[in-house]
Amino acid sequence: MKKLVSLILVSLSFSAFAGDKVDKELSAPLDGVVEIHNVRGEINIIGWDQPKVTVKGTLDDLTEKFVFASKGSTTYIKVKLPKNSRHHNRDGSNLSINVPQGSEVVFSGVATDLTISKIDGGLDIKSVSGDISINETKGRTQINSISGILKLKDVVGSLEVSTISGDLDADVSCDKVRVSGVSADLKVKLDSIQSAKVSNVSGDTTISGVLNSDGELDMGSVSGTAVYVVDGELDARVVMETAPGGDIVNDYTDDKPISSFINSQNLRFTAGEGKGRVKMSTVSGDVGLKANKKSKD
Repeated sequence: MKKLVSLILVSLSFSAFAGDKVDKELSAPLDGVVEIHNVRGEINIIGWDQPKVTVKGTLDDLTEKFVFASKGSTTYIKVKLPKNSRHHNRDGSNLSINVPQGSEVVFSGVATDLTISKIDGGLDIKSVSGDISINETKGRTQINSISGILKLKDVVGSLEVSTISGDLDADVSCDKVRVSGVSADLKVKLDSIQSAKVSNVSGDTTISGVLNSDGELDMGSVSGTAVYVVDGELDARVVMETAPGGDIVNDYTDDKPISSFINSQNLRFTAGEGKGRVKMSTVSGDVGLKANKKSKD
């Protein structure tokens, strides 16, 4: 049986050479998995209503092997480069990939700029130094990135992001949000906040959105400023705390922080009936709460 599967896999693989142009397609289930690996270059992934995966464009100048194959409900796309190859003055891959819209997309890359749109089956992305742009997607979105700029728009479902030295700009509709950053500026705009936890080290953080009546927002920072911009009316118990040297800025109500003898601050108050919860804390940084003037107008 293993030999049969191996034969099927090989029969659907295509040989290619460095710098080759490709224009290939394979049948695929409407709700399958598409796994993509590319070391460097530009990859554009678009969901469509066809039961097939297509790959068009140009392979990396250093391509050693191009794999385009299927096994069960999973389609594999890999651009393999020689180990320890030097990338100077050589072009990376430039590929446009269409996949069934209901697919789950799993991507790994090193120096690859990635654009993804119209995917409903979820995303699992691991990238080192490439920029990532995601638009009009649904499902569970997981992103692990180092030193790449992240831009998310019209993402629905749940969101998990880990970024180091790469800024995040997200405008999403996600019930569950988990974001962590190091040396990154994080900006997340939510239609509504049900469960959001955001932490950042050595970077500024801004979260905006309407807190649901039973919603929870937890923001933590080290050596950075963390601000929650409130859309609409806040109905929550609010706890804001700083370690020594940090400041609390409350521009939402008239409540004032209390300073301790070790120069730390804390502020606790209830807005509305206090059904939701907002917790903000910082070490060597500032935390702030303010109203979105546009939502108040």
